[in-house]
Amino acid sequence: MNTKSVIICLAVIGFTALVFALSGPSHDFDEGQCFHCHTDPENYPMRFQPSVSRACNSCHLQLEKKKSHPSDIYPSMTIPADMPLVEGKMTCITCHFAHPKENFQFLSKQHYYLRRQVKGVFFCSSCHKIDDKGHIVYANIHSGSYKVTDTGTRIDKMSLECIQCHDTYLKDNASSLGAGTWNHFRESLPHPIGISYKRIQSEKMSDFKSPGMLNREIRFFDDNIGCGTCHNIYSKAKNMLVMANKGQLCIECHNK
Repeated sequence: MNTKSVIICLAVIGFTALVFALSGPSHDFDEGQCFHCHTDPENYPMRFQPSVSRACNSCHLQLEKKKSHPSDIYPSMTIPADMPLVEGKMTCITCHFAHPKENFQFLSKQHYYLRRQVKGVFFCSSCHKIDDKGHIVYANIHSGSYKVTDTGTRIDKMSLECIQCHDTYLKDNASSLGAGTWNHFRESLPHPIGISYKRIQSEKMSDFKSPGMLNREIRFFDDNIGCGTCHNIYSKAKNMLVMANKGQLCIECHNK
């Protein structure tokens, strides 16, 4: 190795060490940061702020693109006692420790600070049923598939989270999907996602109602159609529809 190569190598090593030193140990919080997650850290350390997932996002800047499970949702199955919920919702800390301890070897970056000593499908089986092929069984969701039709756009965050779980065989990059179609039942009944409703309505006024005429429960995301247009995770209706009457929901937008 020549002198120039040695200098470059040492510079890279030094820079890497500097970045690590400046970043500090992962999850090494100071006292002033406790209230970002805890409501009363001294007296009730297991009581958390409803916004605890946003606290995670403040440091994990690419979290929304990388995470494989939606957060801030109400689980439909029984969650183990050692996996805490926040006001009944599943958050980042349901599955992950925020304060890893040195005397627990499995609490490491490589283990993602998971609350169980297993990873992958074995960890998922803490809550989900696993079939004989090693697939997670989603007991309360419909099956379907998503097809990207416009790679130059991006769908809303809520739709992305829905599709990441509901289409378990998604071939496209699930962390960033363009506008496309979701096939609920069969190929002949696709529904657009990430498409402007106003644009569709203006092009086919005889087929679609004006946005101002729609039920207020029907939502759009920057004027675009999303999974949350027809579904709401807080809804008590079948299939979490925003309206109890499925037929009525369809004709809220469609004239025919």
